[in-house]
Amino acid sequence: MSRVLPLIKGLLHNFGGLVLYWTVLLAFGVKPAIVVTLLFISGEGGWRLKTHRPFPPLWWFANGAALLFGVIDLWARTPFMIRYEGAIINLVTAGAFALGALGPQPLVLRIARQHKSDIPADRPEVIRFFRAFTLAWALYFVARAGAFLWIMSAFPLAQALAIRTAVAWTSLGVMLLASFNGRRVFDACQRLGFLKSSDEHGL
Repeated sequence: MSRVLPLIKGLLHNFGGLVLYWTVLLAFGVKPAIVVTLLFISGEGGWRLKTHRPFPPLWWFANGAALLFGVIDLWARTPFMIRYEGAIINLVTAGAFALGALGPQPLVLRIARQHKSDIPADRPEVIRFFRAFTLAWALYFVARAGAFLWIMSAFPLAQALAIRTAVAWTSLGVMLLASFNGRRVFDACQRLGFLKSSDEHGL
């Protein structure tokens, strides 16, 4: 639980505007959703400036997407982006992870080192492992985008949203569980011969 709560807090700081937008949209409509999103972005932005915290790309992406969807739904006679935003966001996120796998330090490795700075990022087998893990996250988001698109097209809106929420949190929980047990996954890969150690120390 001590590891999950900081992660949830980080997700809300990055994706809070998007979560608030869809929540308020379903309950009160497009205009209140846009107002609440703007208030959140202003408050979150002010907090980051006051505490000297950075504005990560995911923050700009999530809040920018919320405002973009809001403008589109405000222009349309009836909100329709709610059926497609999940697939779009997941595809864009998959692209971000795929690109993040190409750098000298894969994206998942950079995230992991923020919570555990002693991970040996200079070892080739560690870099290969985290590059594969980053690509696994990219494939996960591609699969989730396809599932969301099918769900939102196959069921009435209220039922589709409930099913999508269940699928989203269940699948995310599985991926996070694998990520939290990265050491065990790494050791298993070594035992199976997928990775070769450069020394005797583990992750």
